[in-house]
Amino acid sequence: MDDVDRLFQCFKCGITPPQSAIRERRKEKRKLKQQVSPRQEASPCTDTQTAKICAESRNISKQFSPVVFYGSPHAVPPKRPARLLRLLHEIRADLAEQNKLRVEIWKTFPRQEEAIKLAKQHADARVFSYQDHVNGVRRFLVSKYKEFWQRYKGMISQFRHHYEVIQEGLPCHLYFDLEFNKRENAGRNGDEMVDLLLIVTFDALLEKYSFQGNHDMVVELDSSTEEKFSRHLIIRLPKTAFKDNSHVGAFVAEICSRIYSYKERDENFQKLFVSKDSSSDSQHQPFVDTAVYSRNRCFRLYLSSKAGKKSVLLASGRFKCKDMNDEEVFMASLICNMDSDCEKLLICKMDFRLCEGIAL
Repeated sequence: MDDVDRLFQCFKCGITPPQSAIRERRKEKRKLKQQVSPRQEASPCTDTQTAKICAESRNISKQFSPVVFYGSPHAVPPKRPARLLRLLHEIRADLAEQNKLRVEIWKTFPRQEEAIKLAKQHADARVFSYQDHVNGVRRFLVSKYKEFWQRYKGMISQFRHHYEVIQEGLPCHLYFDLEFNKRENAGRNGDEMVDLLLIVTFDALLEKYSFQGNHDMVVELDSSTEEKFSRHLIIRLPKTAFKDNSHVGAFVAEICSRIYSYKERDENFQKLFVSKDSSSDSQHQPFVDTAVYSRNRCFRLYLSSKAGKKSVLLASGRFKCKDMNDEEVFMASLICNMDSDCEKLLICKMDFRLCEGIAL
């Protein structure tokens, strides 16, 4: 018996009973009439036996036989109304679709290509990467976001060395990797630098895409130490994302170019430049890492550290994450985790004049 048959058993009460049950009821009535003689039918019930038969005759029309109430297992099945059949068909289709969504995916691979190949065969499957805690060897894992989080959150923190693989061709959010050496850049204020970068970014979004940005769209994660400033910024534009991370890279290159021009007009933006080598002033450049937009890039996950390091990527407590729990921060910080209402993809080619938006 499949789901539809079991469900039909629940609907059967109140549906027209099988003809076999009705025939059985009529047969009982005829049998009862035969027990009453013509003289007894014409005269009132006098003795005890006759009174009993009369009472049964009066009450039989008010009772349901077990066969009528429950249905006969041996009789011809009752007719299923067309509306009920359609409803059952839709329910079965919904159950089948839900069963597909519940299929668990959790498989590891030594090579990235094998993992990506499997991920493309399953809806909503994504590729992650992790490093062995002992030797730092990198492996790749295919799973879905929810399933990954259920296992990831229970791991011992010192064993979390996990990364999201930003797959080539997948829509993604605007993201930044920001870093500099604190000793080589004494006096730099990281919070102030991030705020200045957001000013330039929101200006570019407004000019290129007519999109008004604000701090409620910004997810900020921090893994800074005494020696190094390190933050991730993820900007989740409502109902909008970039076509893939190559277009994000082109847009970030435009932002870096703007930083140079902003510095000429306002010395305050000089704070966005850092030195890679204290012996040479010519090494000053924006603190934005422009190397993280390559194809199938691994980007460290929330609550993870690099193998052999102790600094964990945590929420900074500012912007969008200040009122979120761990799961909400994790989901919001995933670069390729699109909202269900995403309806527009932004494109930006290396020729900055060709930046534009396309509707989904």
